[in-house]
Amino acid sequence: MHGSSTPDISRFQVAGINYKKTDADIRGQYAIGPEKYEMILAGAPAFGVSELFILSTCNRTEIYGIVGDVAQLIDLLCAYAEGDEKTFRSLAYVKSGHSAIEHLFNVSAGLDSQILGDYEIIGQIKQAVKFAKERSFIGAFTERIVNCILQSSKTIKNTTELSGGTVSVSFSAVQYLRQNVQSVSHKSVLLCGIGKIGRNTCKNLVDYLPV
Repeated sequence: MHGSSTPDISRFQVAGINYKKTDADIRGQYAIGPEKYEMILAGAPAFGVSELFILSTCNRTEIYGIVGDVAQLIDLLCAYAEGDEKTFRSLAYVKSGHSAIEHLFNVSAGLDSQILGDYEIIGQIKQAVKFAKERSFIGAFTERIVNCILQSSKTIKNTTELSGGTVSVSFSAVQYLRQNVQSVSHKSVLLCGIGKIGRNTCKNLVDYLPV
């Protein structure tokens, strides 16, 4: 386990970009798939980073870690991303300590999502953390935080209406068609892309639109 000791809470930091300030093209330059994620973890010790995980979705790329200076996380991410460090720094938000933890709670609850209450994000966080943990980059401190947000997300889903309506981009697209297109069952739908959102949209089209 790379991150085994209990750190000062102020050392828990995050740097990221999301849909609020960047368009899809810019976000794509900093998207981190499994291969790049693997490379980043392998290269992390050279940047003095021993505990981290990366959340990379269509709407955001965020790197969380236990570091003395958030610049270590930014330098590490940008060393492997297609986009340059200068652009990332000009668009990124940076949070540390309690602010970073609060941000992660908001993200996990869907409060920071393009679709309020998006419940898909919690699964994406779980996968991101699992990937890093399997490679010994999640210590006890980060794991406790993640366990708390998972429990919090579950409580919110079960006790509030936040996730009771349109809870993902893929579902909101189908909802829009249902509410705004007359005789939608007689229309042809062109779906571009076969990524995760495309597949989810296709499933929702089949499940929720009349045929």
